[in-house]
Amino acid sequence: MNSVSSVTTSTVASAVALSTVFTFGAYGIDDEADLLKKAINKIEQLESKISTIETRHDAEIAAIRNENGDKWLTQQRAQEIRELVNDVLADSETRSSLQSAPLTAGWNKGFFISSADGNFTLEVSGEIQARFAFNNQPSANRVPSNDSESAEYGFEMRRVKIGFDGNILDPSWTYKIRLGWNQNFPITQTSTNVQNTLNNPVLEQAFIRKDFGNGFAVKTGQWKSNFNYEESVSSTDQQLVERTLVNQYFNTKWIQGVELEYQTEHLRANVNYNDGGGNRNLGVASLGNESGNNVEWATAGRVALKLAGEWKQFREVMSFRGSDDGMQIAAAYNWQRGGSNNVFNGDFVGNSDGVNLSYTADFNARFSGVSFFAAFLGNTFYSRPDGAAPVNSYGAVVQGGYFVSEDVELAARWEWLNVSGGTTDIATGPTPGTASAINAQHFSIYTVGANYYISKNAIKLNGDVGYVVGGILFQNGLYNQFISGADYRSDQTSDSTGQVVLRIQLQLVF
Repeated sequence: MNSVSSVTTSTVASAVALSTVFTFGAYGIDDEADLLKKAINKIEQLESKISTIETRHDAEIAAIRNENGDKWLTQQRAQEIRELVNDVLADSETRSSLQSAPLTAGWNKGFFISSADGNFTLEVSGEIQARFAFNNQPSANRVPSNDSESAEYGFEMRRVKIGFDGNILDPSWTYKIRLGWNQNFPITQTSTNVQNTLNNPVLEQAFIRKDFGNGFAVKTGQWKSNFNYEESVSSTDQQLVERTLVNQYFNTKWIQGVELEYQTEHLRANVNYNDGGGNRNLGVASLGNESGNNVEWATAGRVALKLAGEWKQFREVMSFRGSDDGMQIAAAYNWQRGGSNNVFNGDFVGNSDGVNLSYTADFNARFSGVSFFAAFLGNTFYSRPDGAAPVNSYGAVVQGGYFVSEDVELAARWEWLNVSGGTTDIATGPTPGTASAINAQHFSIYTVGANYYISKNAIKLNGDVGYVVGGILFQNGLYNQFISGADYRSDQTSDSTGQVVLRIQLQLVF
């Protein structure tokens, strides 16, 4: 501003001086003093005007600076606020709660919630199996006390389950909880003919597992015993509508205890100490002194050798087109001593006074669109009271499937059971109402079926039909697993050939 003022003043003074020289030349010397005074007055007036203009100009510049400065500060504050809001919104998008660490949620073969670091996870899953079943048992085969019709049929909710899986603290601490709803069946009939039914959720699995690394892990709680391969495969991943009756006879189902696991690339092994096959949701003190323990001791174990493929291939019985080749052999045992004074005796052979040694060996092969499974099972019930003879049971299963297209599979199965040395003569059959797993008996069941995989095992429609050669003389197996779950009925004698079971089922898994 000072340089502008200086230039302006110099220019004006030069103009006045030139004007005075020309004026002196135009007028005479006598007028010089008078003209000089006038010139000086003009210069002073101009300087006064210039000073006034400079003052006003400085004031305007200062006002403009102040105005621009306020505007810039306002814009800066607005930008800072916008950035803060954007940060808050971006952070809120990653959170489903007010926890300090962000959470993620979504769908990955099931609904899940997880912390960003993966140390805390929760997966929710479910299963629905809606079934139509038809059973035809020739009238000559029915136990006299059974007044049911030869043909029985209808709809049933074979399985309805919900599960929660995940890890806590870090991926090495895992857990699993499974609840299942029993099939709906009448328990009382009131005077007004109103049918009361029992359809309550039942705890199936609830365990905690710790992975120690290097292939070792420990599990405790309640879980499905890994004794029999057919049973260890989930009900959602079966090839036919239902598992075999041989499986129902031998499998130990749910157990409570502690288990040591070991796994390498080609070997899997586990051994456990438990409360006995089939014993679940039972406390210790609640049994009371009169009944004693369910079993005095029980242990089980399994070892599997993978000859080809991946372990995950054997989680399901079928082998879809495009699958890699896989092969596995395995063997397992369950050994337990029943309680000598146990209120759960009777048909529950595993808990009865004596020792049960169950054993099995199985073979699995998987190819693109082709699967094969075979197993041999056995049990010896010995050290029975009063010197009773041992009961020896043997069973076998052979099963295979073939995909005729990408989503249609045909399957067939043969199963066989023989029980010798039992309490009932094999020719005359059991006394009415005394069907038992230790009755002497033998039978074979031939089953054929077809599956339509709408979305692999997530949604599938399947059906099968089975035909019994011989008689089924037990109602529940060694470890209390009922044959009614497979829609079969017990027969009168071991020669009671001809029972037919047809099943059609729609399955949904999430």
